[in-house]
Amino acid sequence: MSATRNPRGFLDARAWLRGLIKAVIRPRPRTRLWKWIDQHVKIPESSGGPNPGRMRTGRFPIFRGLYDLAQQRQVHFLTLCSSARAGKTLFSICLVLYWIAERFGQVVWLDPTRNSARKLVRDEIEDFLLECTPVRSLAVITKKAWTTLEKAFRGKRFRLVGSGAEADLHGFNAELAIENELDRCRASTSDDAASSDKIEARTALFASSRLIVRNSTPGEKGEFGPIWVHFQAGSQHYCYLPCPHCSAEREKEMGVGPQWKPLLPTEEETEPGRSPLSYDPRLAGWQRLTFFVEKAIVPFDIDLNPLKDANANVAPRTEWREEVTGKALFEKFAIMEDRPADADPTRLEKKRVGWRIDGVRKGTTFECAHCKKEIEQVDQKWMLDRYRWVAHNPYADEEHVSAHTWAFYSPFQAWGVLAVEFLQAKGNLGLLIKFWNLVLGKPFIRSGTAIKEDDLDRVIGRCPVPYLQGQIPLEAEYLTITVDRQGTSRWYTIRAWGILWDHPELQSWSALIDWGEIGGDKQIPEKAGHVPDANGNLRRFKYTSKDGQTAREYAVLSGLFDAGYEKDQVWEFCRTQSTWLSPSRGMKDTNMGGSLIRVEPVMDGEIDEVRYWSNYFAADLYYSCILDGKNSAGVINWWLPTNIDADYRKQLTDEYQGEDRGKRVWMTRTKTNHLGDCEKLQRVLSGKIEEALDELRDARAAAEAKKSEPPPV
Repeated sequence: MSATRNPRGFLDARAWLRGLIKAVIRPRPRTRLWKWIDQHVKIPESSGGPNPGRMRTGRFPIFRGLYDLAQQRQVHFLTLCSSARAGKTLFSICLVLYWIAERFGQVVWLDPTRNSARKLVRDEIEDFLLECTPVRSLAVITKKAWTTLEKAFRGKRFRLVGSGAEADLHGFNAELAIENELDRCRASTSDDAASSDKIEARTALFASSRLIVRNSTPGEKGEFGPIWVHFQAGSQHYCYLPCPHCSAEREKEMGVGPQWKPLLPTEEETEPGRSPLSYDPRLAGWQRLTFFVEKAIVPFDIDLNPLKDANANVAPRTEWREEVTGKALFEKFAIMEDRPADADPTRLEKKRVGWRIDGVRKGTTFECAHCKKEIEQVDQKWMLDRYRWVAHNPYADEEHVSAHTWAFYSPFQAWGVLAVEFLQAKGNLGLLIKFWNLVLGKPFIRSGTAIKEDDLDRVIGRCPVPYLQGQIPLEAEYLTITVDRQGTSRWYTIRAWGILWDHPELQSWSALIDWGEIGGDKQIPEKAGHVPDANGNLRRFKYTSKDGQTAREYAVLSGLFDAGYEKDQVWEFCRTQSTWLSPSRGMKDTNMGGSLIRVEPVMDGEIDEVRYWSNYFAADLYYSCILDGKNSAGVINWWLPTNIDADYRKQLTDEYQGEDRGKRVWMTRTKTNHLGDCEKLQRVLSGKIEEALDELRDARAAAEAKKSEPPPV
């Protein structure tokens, strides 16, 4: 240690003190996050993964790059859009373990439902916590401090909450927030923020040190789903791998052999998102893996060097290049036969009539985007070890890293099996959506379609208890009404909502029990059972169980009335029925500010109007409810009676998806689609009804837990 002397020859005390501090107080070296994981994390057998035991991130090395990107001090948001079974949940769990052991603040985990959170804890997370030595050493395992959804550690807590469980989303702060399967979490509703927004608000006190991790496979909202919207807003990192064939050619051009050892940086010297081996100058043919050939505009050259304007006298301007990707290759396993040509039936030509599935399963390869040679899956490990994450969005906020990965990168999934999944999905809309979401990790963007009467018959066949108009098939909890105005006529639908209590996941159901045309507004409360009809009869729907043990009567709980172009009259009528009926209006996405549903006060604040993104809920009705019978989160129990009439059939099949000025929109053939509009409004109501059903589930769970408690001594 040395210090300067002043003109009189005495030591400068301040310089001496600075030297002493520098020599004695050294900053703690920052361990690479993935190194800490390799040292301390164990994969429990209960997780069901292929490699239980000590965690080795080198098995799937591209995640080392993601951990490095997440660990950057300026990064406070990380969005991971991924296919299923590609490691995104394990990635998030490892971040939780690291945070509990090494960081200061508390941790919160948001799951799609409280039930899914409980299942995740019992099946995976609790064993991860207990088998990680530095985490377990901090655990406070007592009956009160260590519950299913809240784990206490010395100085901090780890909470798990389900989206929509409002009581669990308040009253705490957190430094790390995990939003697991974001597209399945509750979105914003007519009068409340999304659960993810509430969780992020819990981190506000840690603005300079927080990390908010969003992970999900895309869901039924497609390109407008939360995970894809967040991914597009972030850095848009994709993982690039070198081609072994292109790299061999470059090695020849350089005049060096395979035994040549270039000087590579150490792991501590690499840039975030790159492996040390990615610096090898012999590497070439950099590309991201895609199932189909894709084109994209990227801000870097073929060797991944940024393209910048060379003129230093102006602000840096990013240049762009069109990138064309490779593809999965299995065409050689097509079965070809001589068939009549389309243009000339008298002439034969080779046509594909099927596939040799065993060949596809065992022999699928990847066609290099550059040299067009086939890359075998046995080369995948060599490629993954040389990973490099590269951003497509140079204008993203430095706080927000977003990344995309999918099943082809996983060393635990066979390329051929994934190709077979695609071939089996062709021609089946539901399976095709599943392939895009769960295998490719991308939103499925639908082409135009229309509903047919056969589709409605298939819906009728899905109901486990066949029923007729006016009947309630199972014991219900709520009834809702929706009304569409057309001149002097009103069209309405009434649906019953309930819970399949004997189903292991407590699924909801919705059954159409009445519909039709009425003459005016006065009959709406009569149909809903709120006022007597002209004969003094108060309408009630009844349910009686087969054994006669359960009997209930119902009136409509709530409803929506489409204001359309006669909003003043509808507003005035809804004001007189404001305790249970609200006006509504369908809007374009450009008028919704990114929300699906928005509530606006009208009539000087006397009532609220529910405004909704019309095309979204039309797609939800036609695709999720009618065509597929499910969305990406699971089965949708949307039922019809066996005796739907000609009006219902005609109006539900009147709309189709077409194009208007380059946008996909829902159109009507005859402008007679009022019952379809009513069913669309029922989908708008479904979010609030699901919240009410969640409260019933929680109440029953609490009652059952209380029954199972041992009697007081």
